[in-house]
Amino acid sequence: METRKLQMVGGGTYTVSIPKEWATDHALEAGTPVHLYTHRDGSIVVRSARKEGDRLDAARLDIDGDSPDLVRRSLRVAHAMGFETVTLVHESAFTDAQRRVAREGSRSMVGADTDVAADDELVVRNLVDASEVSVPQSVDQLGFIARSIQQAATAAVLDADAAARDRLTDRATEARRLFDMVSRHLNRALVSLEEVDRLGTSRPALFDHYVAAHQLEHVAEQGVRLAGVAERLSDPVPDPMRAEVQAAADEARGVVDDATAALLHDPDADAAHAALDRRDATLAALDTLDETLFDAAPTDVAALVRVVDALRHTTDAGGEIAQTAVRAAIRAERL
Repeated sequence: METRKLQMVGGGTYTVSIPKEWATDHALEAGTPVHLYTHRDGSIVVRSARKEGDRLDAARLDIDGDSPDLVRRSLRVAHAMGFETVTLVHESAFTDAQRRVAREGSRSMVGADTDVAADDELVVRNLVDASEVSVPQSVDQLGFIARSIQQAATAAVLDADAAARDRLTDRATEARRLFDMVSRHLNRALVSLEEVDRLGTSRPALFDHYVAAHQLEHVAEQGVRLAGVAERLSDPVPDPMRAEVQAAADEARGVVDDATAALLHDPDADAAHAALDRRDATLAALDTLDETLFDAAPTDVAALVRVVDALRHTTDAGGEIAQTAVRAAIRAERL
């Protein structure tokens, strides 16, 4: 880093010099056009060649083979990287199964649409303008879905509802769609400060929201796993074990709720620490519940142990969000 002073040139123009070595290293000389960008975080970026964000306009990927998984994985990776348009090109022609996977894949991506341009070409376009996206609201919505899945899964376990997992799968897919959208915007922001401006956020805040979204998507997965335990239960969980499992699930969900609230919008360190204290108490209660299960030796003890394990993962996810909220609050106060 070097410090330079602005110089007044003429009536209303300012200039700033750059070291000659910098100019030489970047092939700059007198008369070379440069691109200037200002950003909401106070940055002024000077680019000598490609304009910011151009590298995210389009990607063209070759598909070598007839496996539908090749199409599925290629689309998902390219979409997550943030490309506006993804063109898949086959050496001869795409199979019906590959076209079907492409259409299904675009439906699983927020704001994406598929166009079959030719027998050997598939095009997926993103139609969402980042300026119309609120990442905090998306994370909030993801949190609501994840907690509702966990709540429904707990009820399924208590009632030995073997059909619950199938009912919750679509909601878990929606949670994954929201996480993928947040991940996409983060990846775009790593390349383009313009993306950060359109989102109306900062890179640190966007990363914090990405971490929260990742943990909330994990909570949704644990909810589906929890519902799957119901398939192993021969009968509804009896009292008093029923009340203990319900209380533990409520606390696990509460940790996630408190931590998410402490992070979103205005990070609150006190609320985040309270969520961490609740996490510690919940984990201790789950350890006690584990011991109770073995002492009581119920018929379905193995399945109920899996319930406790899923609730422990959910609680840990809430703790990770709370830790992120603490860091965000300290950053907001100190930086």
